[in-house]
Amino acid sequence: MEQVVILLLMLAGVTHVAETKCSHTQNTTLCSVPPGEPVFVQVINNASNHQVRCNKQLPSGSMKVFVLMKEKVTIYEPFRNRTEFFINNGTFKMTNLERNDSGQYIIEVFDSNGVFVKEMNIQLNVQEQAFPLLIPVCAGAGALLLLMLVLVSCCVCRHRKKSGSRI
Repeated sequence: MEQVVILLLMLAGVTHVAETKCSHTQNTTLCSVPPGEPVFVQVINNASNHQVRCNKQLPSGSMKVFVLMKEKVTIYEPFRNRTEFFINNGTFKMTNLERNDSGQYIIEVFDSNGVFVKEMNIQLNVQEQAFPLLIPVCAGAGALLLLMLVLVSCCVCRHRKKSGSRI
């Protein structure tokens, strides 16, 4: 019985999907995130005294996401109220991701003199993962197992009572 309780507690703990942190080891980074979850991308260790531009590529061109210039971050629609850029650690954060947020993001970094430092390409995939589907299946299997254990326990107890009354 303890094993069933432990299993159910473990399954309950799995229902929360942790925030996604995408690190860049090359010029292109692939990030897969479930809808509604946040994503963090560290662009540079410290963006102080830097200029940073982030654009989302569209079939018809590009759309501005944010710009860091003179220590001021400007976030553009439709990313406002769900996007942040942290100057002190150079991290880009987007929350409440939706499927239409999927796509390629290009982040360019320049030094304080406007000299190009680096470019990052981030391929963001916002899609349902198969993992959440396992939760109801496992919970159902756990409930079925619990029911079977209760029935077996009842049968064993009933059998012992009958055996004990004959002696």
